[in-house]
This record gives sequence, C-alpha cells and structure tokens, in this order.
Amino acid sequence: MIYLDNAATTPITSKVMDVLRESMDSDFANPGTIYSIGLDAKKLIEKAREDIADSLNIPDTHKIVFTSGGSESNNLFIKGRCFPDKKIAYLGLEHPSVREPIEYLSSFGNDPFNMLGYQKEGRLDLKNISILCENRCKLLCLSHVNNELGTVNDPILVSEALIEKSPDTRLFMDGVQAVGIYKLLSKIWPRLSGYSISAHKIHGPKGIGLLIYDSKLPIAPIIHGGQQQDGIRSGTLPVPLIRAMAKAISLSSERVDEMQEHYEFLKSRLVQGLCEMNDRTPELNIRFNSLITDDPQRQSPSIVNFSFPPVEGEVLLHHLESKGIFVGLGSACSASSKKPSKILMGVGLSEDEAQCSLRISFSGNNKIKDIDIFLNEFYIAYKSLYSTFRKKNLKINGNKNASDSIR
Repeated sequence: MIYLDNAATTPITSKVMDVLRESMDSDFANPGTIYSIGLDAKKLIEKAREDIADSLNIPDTHKIVFTSGGSESNNLFIKGRCFPDKKIAYLGLEHPSVREPIEYLSSFGNDPFNMLGYQKEGRLDLKNISILCENRCKLLCLSHVNNELGTVNDPILVSEALIEKSPDTRLFMDGVQAVGIYKLLSKIWPRLSGYSISAHKIHGPKGIGLLIYDSKLPIAPIIHGGQQQDGIRSGTLPVPLIRAMAKAISLSSERVDEMQEHYEFLKSRLVQGLCEMNDRTPELNIRFNSLITDDPQRQSPSIVNFSFPPVEGEVLLHHLESKGIFVGLGSACSASSKKPSKILMGVGLSEDEAQCSLRISFSGNNKIKDIDIFLNEFYIAYKSLYSTFRKKNLKINGNKNASDSIR
C-alpha cells in the first residue's frame, strides 16, 4: 500500500501506540475522582499538559483545553468567544470546522466579514489588513496551513501586520495542518488568541485534540455538564488519548527540521515528475493549485494540489485505489459531498477544474519510490480515462469535430 493522503489522517507510530496501549491497560480511573488512583490519573493529565507546553513553547499566559479534535477546538473558540455579537473576519478558504461556525453566527445577526477578495495565492494579502480596522473586526480566523492547498498564513507576519494596521483585532489560527511541519516558537503566542491541534494528523490517535487560548479571554463553553477543565469543556478526560497525543506532539516537534527537508525532497520529485509528464503529453494540461515554491513562509512542503481536466479526480482516485495507492481530493470532512471544493473555487478554479484535481500529502513514512510508483500509475490511469472524458466534454459542448484521442 502507498498512502499519500496524510493531510486527511496519519497512522499511529509504534512509540505512540506503546504509550496508548500501556495507558489503556493501567490508567482506567476517572481523573475527576478524589481517591488515590483517580488523583494519579489527574497527575498524568497535568504531566501531559506540561510536556505539550514544553514541546510547543506555550507560555503560562495561555491555557490548554483538551477536546475531541480540531473541529471541536475550532467550534469551541469561535462560538465560545464570539457569540453573539463579536465581529469576525475570515478568508473564506478555511476548513469547514472554521468556516461553518462563523457562518452559523450570522443567523444571530453576527455578520462575518469575508476577506476572499483580499486573498493572494490562497492566503491573506497582508497589504489589505487595515480593512479589518475599518470594519471593526474583533477576531481574524485563518488557517496556519490550508488543508487543501498547503498555503501558509505565517502567524508572526500576520501578527505584525495586525499590530500595525488593526491593533484591536485578535488572531485565531487553525493549526491542524501545521504542527509537525512548523516549529511553534515562543514569540508567536503573545498575539495568538487561540490555536487548534488534532492528534491524528501527527501520527497520534483519533478522537483527541486541543485548544490553546489566551487565559485572559473569557470562553463560554459549548458542552456543559461536569465542570471539568475549569468549566470550559465538560466531560470525563480520556487519559490514554491525552498521554498518546502528548507523545505524538513531542515526537513531531523534535523532528520538524528533518521532516521539512524530507517533504521538500518528496515534493520536488513529485512536481518534477508531473512537469515532465506534462511536457511529453501536452493534452494533460496540469495546473498546480498549490504554490510550487521552496519558501516555507508561503507554502507547506507536505501538500501538493493539482488539476488535470477533463478527467475527474474522484474517478482517477478510484483507479489509483485499485493499484493500492491512496490519495485525496481535498478535505476528508467534506469528501462525501459531490460539490466541487469551495477552497479551489475560491482561488479561481472553475467547477470542472475543481472536480478534476487531486491532493497529495506526505508523512515521514513516504519514500521516493512511492512518488515514482504514483507518477507511473497516475499517467497510465489518465491515459485510459482521457478519451472517455474528452468525448463527454465534447458532447456537452457540441463540438463533434475535435480530436478525442490522446497522443
């Protein structure tokens, strides 16, 4: 099996699995109880918090709240901080778990400010950030790394622009695709109101994530019940999942530089192979939707998104699946939808172009041979499908005389 959809999820590493398995066996007590084994479980959670804070350089000014994952973390901060009337700005290219809570607030009269017209290369154009001040926006929500394009909104550059041009606007970032790819330096936190992380994107278990937020900011809970975690997020804390996530964060943070170099190597091979394929088969007409750059402030090296009309991405995906190669169409959270990607259309693709695209995303498990095998099987699948989709498009367009074969 060749797995190239690591932006959707990642397999658990053996070291994380060892922690999870050991904790599942031994840490069964409820950390909310006051007898000895419950207090021991509580101590393990606090140790995990400390380890996470150390790994991510989180200062004492910020709190860590454990959640079920990135989607809950995003919902908790956006709804808990901005309901009912704090005005929010967003780029319109975010993950649905950011975009939809913001749009949900509009049903209560909290109309968000969509900055899609101020994006460049799939990220916020900081030259226009003063528009936030003019619109009295209290919070800007961005993806640190876009989940489909891999484009980067650098938190330091965004924060500096906000301080200069819109000092009353705070910054929240969805960091789900960034941890393990980028170091979270201590200097990013003073201007970050909140930041979300999900363990299963960094070789940890599913069902656990966290919200990091500025402790000076009041956050209203969206889950009520047992008053755990200072009442911000009620629910019995899953000790094994928390410990496993802490281990995954520690391991991924230690290897950031190594992984960046590895991903750049894989990306370079993939892009070069697609370009060479395009040169010898002009009908292929590959368009890179991700930035093809080695500048990490603009583009994550772990994600490459490209289009190849007229062949539909979903059909090609299943051809590759039959060869044991697994790739992505975009956000796994909306993969069941037959509608074209809002993110790809947001950066200028037509509906047809958006549907004729794939996302390749890497992990440390991937090797150069995986890329070479993918390139070969992609080309074979494309050639076998081209005529069918070409004829379909010609029929739709009424052009009966154009060539329907690939040279």
